[in-house]
Formats: sequence, structure tokens, C-alpha cells
Amino acid sequence: MCIRDDHGRFVAARSQWVEPILDVELGEAIGLLQALKWAVDLQLHDIDFEMDRKRIVDSLYSKRTYFPDLGAILGDCRTILASTLVNSHVKFIRRQTNEVVHRLAGAATSLPSFHNFIDIPTCIYDVIMNKMR
Repeated sequence: MCIRDDHGRFVAARSQWVEPILDVELGEAIGLLQALKWAVDLQLHDIDFEMDRKRIVDSLYSKRTYFPDLGAILGDCRTILASTLVNSHVKFIRRQTNEVVHRLAGAATSLPSFHNFIDIPTCIYDVIMNKMR
């Protein structure tokens, strides 16, 4: 997870890995729920969350659940968005645009299971700096 301001500047990042390795869709849904909870903990509002899993985003905003296993997780996400993060949105972006998160995910395997970054991690430094230009 990476938080950037409206100018693309780095604010904070967090990495977390879970064992056992989960199904990709389940892992993405859990990651979204964790990101929403982190935003609430930081008392942030009016956030655009970006994900590169279109089916998760579509399921989140659909009355129909495409993934029955994810119903409870997506339900928790909907509750947070409707109650606390009212003016926030979850948006689909292409994977190529989401390079920061993929680099953080790759680095997460060599870090403790839960890690907060207050400075730009070296694994994403060049991407963050290029986006700020």
C-alpha cells in the first residue's frame, strides 16, 4: 500500500504478507480491506484507492457478488466506504500504472510480515520521483 498526495508526492507506505499464500483475488480483497482500515486509522478522508484487479472493483460496486468466498471481505469494505470513507472511491487502473504497489509487494517478502515506511523505500524511489515530474 502506498499513500500519495494529490500531487503524487509520497506520504507513507506499508507492506504486509500473509501465509499461507492465498488466491490472488482473495489476497487483493484482503489488501483493499487493510488499505481502507489504514486510511481510517490515519484519519484520512476523500481518498481515491487504486487497484489493478478489475473484478474486485466491479464486485465491490455490484449488487451481485462474483466471488462468493469474498462476500464478507467486500461487505466489510462496503461498510467502511459507506460509513467512514464516504467521499472516497475505489478505482480500477491498469497494472502497468500500478508499478509502485507491485514493487512494494515484491520487496515485502524480504521484510518482516508487517512494515511501515515513513521515507520513500528504495524499491519505489525512482517510480515515485518520475511521477512527481
